[in-house]
Amino acid sequence: MPSGTRYWTVVDEELEVVQEADRFLREVRLARGRAETTTKAYAEAVTLFLRWCAATGRDWSTAARDMGLFMVWLRWAPGNGGHRRAVVPGPGGKPVRGDARINKVLTAVRMFLL
Repeated sequence: MPSGTRYWTVVDEELEVVQEADRFLREVRLARGRAETTTKAYAEAVTLFLRWCAATGRDWSTAARDMGLFMVWLRWAPGNGGHRRAVVPGPGGKPVRGDARINKVLTAVRMFLL
């Protein structure tokens, strides 16, 4: 920003800023006075949510009703290096994300959806 203040944001596949996420992240950083690292963590969480919405054909503004499915996706969907597109955990499968990380993501996503 011109003042020298920095914050993180979210871009789409065409590297365009996602306006709804950007407004939320600017508010978190500038109006609420949160740290730059907080906006980074929130941007990562919102990105995961928007990626899930896109992958499952959901509109982000109405996807809150399916938050349980998002939680399953967070636990089992492969990360950036994963080659599978579907979530298929087998018996004894190892979760991709732990409870603490999932809770942090859900906190940020809930704030975004408010």
